[in-house]
Amino acid sequence: MSGRHGSTEKDTAGGVGRPAGEHAAARGGARLAGVRKTYGTGDTEVHALDGVDLELAPGSFTVVLGPSGSGKTTLLNVIGGIEQATAGSIEVAGEEISGRSPVDLAGFRREHVGFVFQFFNLVPTLTARENVEIIVELTGVGDARRVPDLLAEVGLADRADHFPAQLSGGQQQRVAIARALATDPDLLLADEPTGALDLTTGRQILGALLDLHRAGRTVVVVTHNASVAQIADTVVTVVDGKIRSVEHNPEPAAAEAVSW
Repeated sequence: MSGRHGSTEKDTAGGVGRPAGEHAAARGGARLAGVRKTYGTGDTEVHALDGVDLELAPGSFTVVLGPSGSGKTTLLNVIGGIEQATAGSIEVAGEEISGRSPVDLAGFRREHVGFVFQFFNLVPTLTARENVEIIVELTGVGDARRVPDLLAEVGLADRADHFPAQLSGGQQQRVAIARALATDPDLLLADEPTGALDLTTGRQILGALLDLHRAGRTVVVVTHNASVAQIADTVVTVVDGKIRSVEHNPEPAAAEAVSW
């Protein structure tokens, strides 16, 4: 199977390898040390993350695997600043975010992180263009004049004035990706982005994510679908709130090679 890009650099701390060669300047990255996330107290206490150490190089493409309840989505949430860790250090895009106030975390997310979810969360009464523009209006970050270019980037230039109900599931997910890019984030975090899609459409979405990775962004995809892992530079497996393994892939596959 031919690789998507050339050689891969590995750091000495066992973090994510950074693809060399064809990619734009690398952005984002994350470093977690001793991260814990606990819900509840006493007999109801649950350790969603239990001492996680992980490094994601700027510009890397990582797939996080794990069964339901393993802590993989919680891991994504603490990296993106949606949730605060109970303990430990989290550095994202060169900024320490552990211990920040909710207001500070909101500001950090606006500046640095884009999110894509399994369910598209589009506003049904807004067109594709308006669903992207509204993020710029609400956050005050980004440039609404870039929205047509963002929709073109995900292959929807001719669907800008269509409402969600007039779009297929894959097209709606691509609007969601364009929306996530509206603030020009350093990291793109995707939680089960192909979970509600058929294989053909899922491959299109994975291809779009790979294109964003090649543009230099750090991309992290959380999924229970192990077949998606073959397109990643690095595959992280999470079980019971712990990192079970970190595997480097010297020759990631193209999206078209994925099957499920």
